[in-house]
Amino acid sequence: MITAASRPFHRGCARIRKNQRVDLSRPSRQPSRRVSSRSLLIVAALGAIDAILTVALTPVTTSIALASPVGYALVGGVHLVLPAAAGLLLRSWTALPLTSFVTAALAFPFSVLGILLFPALILPSLAIGLTIRATGCRWASRGRWVLAALSGAVTSYLISLPVISPDLFSTSLLLAVLTARVVSTGAAAAIAHALVAALTTAGIRPRG
Repeated sequence: MITAASRPFHRGCARIRKNQRVDLSRPSRQPSRRVSSRSLLIVAALGAIDAILTVALTPVTTSIALASPVGYALVGGVHLVLPAAAGLLLRSWTALPLTSFVTAALAFPFSVLGILLFPALILPSLAIGLTIRATGCRWASRGRWVLAALSGAVTSYLISLPVISPDLFSTSLLLAVLTARVVSTGAAAAIAHALVAALTTAGIRPRG
């Protein structure tokens, strides 16, 4: 008998528990595979749904982007809702960028961004995930989610700067875009929490 702390799919957040024991005389790999498969299926499903939404909203978001950088920043957080929900459901910081990767892989042929959709979607969710990990993977902590949302917002803001026309650059515009990104990302995190709460009520419970 030995103590162990094996959590497939998100080992970066693993913690050894004193009362958690594994009997090496009995095979234990098969249950781990099932858990891992469930995690991957959830990521794939949420990524596919997000891809459908991304493609469906492309005409709208493109029109908003052409009309107003601030308006586009306000709606940009929609792409973070399902990745954040995946992370909350699986208690896995890696689930965020992986879900965004699935979304980008399915949606980029239909997006005006093309291959640039990968960094546009993955980097903000990666920033959120890394912030969650760096602060101890305490998924229920509102303070940590505030930091994570700010990290994602700043990343989204920096990515968006190259596509804004230099003729529009001004201090007021840049501050307005940053504020819009913070509001949008914070709203996405709040919606993700509400979605996971609804799923939990329906019987789909987060891990851990």
